[in-house]
Amino acid sequence: MSSSESTIKRKTAGIIVIGDEILKGSTADTNSNFLCRRLHNRGVCVKKISVVGDEVAEIAREIAEFSSAYDIVLSTGGVGPTHDDRTYEGIAAAFNDTLLLNMELKAVFEDVLAKYKQRPDAEEAISKFCSIPTSSTLIWGDKKQGARKFPCVQTRNVVALPGVPSFCQQGFDQLESILLPSNDTTPFFSKNIFLSKNEIHIQHSLGEVAKRYEEDGVTIGSYPVVGNSYYKTKLTVEAPTDSCGNSVFNELSEVFQSFIKNFDEMPWVDTVTKMKEFKKTLETEFAKKLEDAENLIDEILKKFSYDEIALSFNGGKDCTLLLHLLRTKIDDIYGPETRIKAFHILCEDEFSELRHFLLDVCWKYNVQLRELGGSLKVGLTELKEVEPKVKAVFMGSRASDPKGKYMSSKCQWTDSNWPQFYRVCPIFDWSYSEVWKGLRGLCIPYCILYDRGYTSLGDRSKTKPNPALAVSDGGYKPAYCLEQDSLERCGRDEEPLVTHKL
Repeated sequence: MSSSESTIKRKTAGIIVIGDEILKGSTADTNSNFLCRRLHNRGVCVKKISVVGDEVAEIAREIAEFSSAYDIVLSTGGVGPTHDDRTYEGIAAAFNDTLLLNMELKAVFEDVLAKYKQRPDAEEAISKFCSIPTSSTLIWGDKKQGARKFPCVQTRNVVALPGVPSFCQQGFDQLESILLPSNDTTPFFSKNIFLSKNEIHIQHSLGEVAKRYEEDGVTIGSYPVVGNSYYKTKLTVEAPTDSCGNSVFNELSEVFQSFIKNFDEMPWVDTVTKMKEFKKTLETEFAKKLEDAENLIDEILKKFSYDEIALSFNGGKDCTLLLHLLRTKIDDIYGPETRIKAFHILCEDEFSELRHFLLDVCWKYNVQLRELGGSLKVGLTELKEVEPKVKAVFMGSRASDPKGKYMSSKCQWTDSNWPQFYRVCPIFDWSYSEVWKGLRGLCIPYCILYDRGYTSLGDRSKTKPNPALAVSDGGYKPAYCLEQDSLERCGRDEEPLVTHKL
């Protein structure tokens, strides 16, 4: 291809983070990460990030250097009414300018923060906050999104954003379409490949491909991961054009064909479309079970109102699969912004890994998790008190569970001497291997303990890795490698452990 086809003139950007608190480690910088992601998504090349303290001369030096080197300069921090807020002074010094009280900015300040004027030092603070370089202009943001109460200050190609992350993000949200009009930017081509091998096994072949396309402006990032249940190395192909990027992506896919793993980085997003695509790949028997589970969830969601349903969720593999199925149906009926109401009856001796997973997956799947103490019966009694509207409870119970024998069907009311709930078990007739087929096939995140040989989780003191998964080096194969479904609960104290003849 010609150079004109493979090369696009892209805007460049530099980010300057200002504040002694960043250099001292007392405050973590998250603004630069946010800005890098947003700029990159718009096809802007972020060339450099600099962190400087609250010294005017140092700020001025960085501003001057960045302004001459890059198309866009974004600073964060040092904007405010206190003595150590010196960003505007630094910008003025960088351009041989002076500060002047901006009356428009002052009027906004006094209007929005009227109570602030009652303080004895208000006039001095307002003057400090609203004194900006004389050559600066105020940017109010995209009116289609609503005008900002506080404008941002732009001096030449430098825009000063607040240091408080929420204000910084709000400011950029409003200014993005002004700084980067859609007809003036072209997103990068970007695709990922996930491999089951570590970097050391692919470095030679990867290097050869990368070298071949280097002059076309293609970059291939290689990122090893630790603790991921699905892959060991992530390759990211980025290119200036789709045609060039697809050529590289296809070549890498062919070179590493035997190592490529199916992986979805965000399976909780666009769940309905992904489920439809997943079902196209399934054999008839499993597809029927999945469809039956979906139909039951759909039936319950139509029979009971949103306020009348809840999910019993303890982080185990079965209820994690059910969470994804429920999320998919709720997305379809109510929309992805709708939270799933769930409860977790706390275990006295819970795995810390399970606790971490619970918090993480609830955030990802938009779950409002209520934690209840005591036994199952006590917990359900408390649930009835705090959530009196709840009638139907989705559960990940299966027929092969020890207590599964007490249920005669997928849907059943609790016994008369228990708090009254309608138990709904969509995967009641699923086998152990089918649960893993669903989890792995949809790339659903699950607790890391399952990758360490645990096949069934309970109290930490009563749960061990499944001996049927033991390997010669003292470790264990992942739970999805278990060959006999009947051995699922080996490793739990209530079941006899597998013994091996020597």
